[in-house]
Amino acid sequence: MTNHMFSSIGESADRKLHELTDTSRKTLNNIKRKSLEELYRDTKGWVRKNPGKTLVGTMATGVLIGWLLRRRS
Repeated sequence: MTNHMFSSIGESADRKLHELTDTSRKTLNNIKRKSLEELYRDTKGWVRKNPGKTLVGTMATGVLIGWLLRRRS
């Protein structure tokens, strides 16, 4: 019973990992095809649609950089 459960979890995780890998490759290929102007326009639009996520991401990045710099000194 336990082996079957772990096997099922492993298969599910493997499937999700493959889905994530495929999606990441498609996204990267789409990004490679765009010009800098298109990337800038897309990013600007995303930031305007998602100001909260942008703020949280910016704050998290700042904390991470501060933590890394503090560790070095």
